[in-house]
Amino acid sequence: MKHFFLLAALAVPSIGVSAEQSLCTDTNDECVAVGQWQISLAVGGGVLTNPVVGGDNIPLLVVPYVSYYNERFFLENTTIGYTFSDAPSFDLSAILELNGEQKYFNSLHAGNIIGVESASFNDSEVLDPTSSDSQDFKDILPDIRNPNAPKKLPSTDDISERDWAIDGGLLGNWYIGNAHNISAQWLYDVSGVYKGQHIKVSYKYRFQPSEQWPAKVMLSMGAHWQSDELIDYYYGIDKEDDVSRAYYYRGQQGISTFIGLALNYRLNPDWQLKFSTKRTFLANEIQNSPLITEKYQDYLFIGGQYDF
Repeated sequence: MKHFFLLAALAVPSIGVSAEQSLCTDTNDECVAVGQWQISLAVGGGVLTNPVVGGDNIPLLVVPYVSYYNERFFLENTTIGYTFSDAPSFDLSAILELNGEQKYFNSLHAGNIIGVESASFNDSEVLDPTSSDSQDFKDILPDIRNPNAPKKLPSTDDISERDWAIDGGLLGNWYIGNAHNISAQWLYDVSGVYKGQHIKVSYKYRFQPSEQWPAKVMLSMGAHWQSDELIDYYYGIDKEDDVSRAYYYRGQQGISTFIGLALNYRLNPDWQLKFSTKRTFLANEIQNSPLITEKYQDYLFIGGQYDF
């Protein structure tokens, strides 16, 4: 895969304008100005690791960020939404966004350009790991040294194309004081690509280490449940893929977890230093796919951010 030097921070930890911040008339670090475009450009160095066999890690040199809010409608990177319930401690929005999984299979995914992750397989044609027909799969995959095993692991060059998908659903945010935020979102494939759904729950804690130190820190953690259909479409293998039948794999639902840390240090009204890191521990059901070589996926970025 070719390297692409711009990244969409889908599920990337950061501190800045977000749908979780309150609206106000003047922009600052704690709120969003209504009716104004917010555009930032982070320049530095970093990487988004790719756990898929044959997929290159994505180097991060420039990370753009775009958002717009009015009283109800908002645009944030690759997400658009409409807030129909808004209270001081809770808000609920309907959202539409690109699914982030395809970025591991195609460096030109829109999620790899601007800051933030075919029909479904026919089950009757896929080896069921619980059936006797899948004995080769169980015997071979755990030990590639088996003399009957294929000599080459499947990679992104061998499998059929994994298409872009558009998800739609609900996003809710609960606020506990100014420092704590719990968010939950349910999304469904409205584009009909993988025909599944996923749920993400996260907790974020924001604080300023010192009143004399112009910096903000955010700690985050959470869990991401993905349905059978989603994991099978992106990480499963069947007759549509140009690989040995011994590697056929049917994806099942699973839960990935993640932790993150972000630090922004304000230098002046336009510039701030930025450090972000996040580790996602992939669900066992994703790790077990022959397409996956790692147990986790990492994001790291260090640089300067300019706010236009």
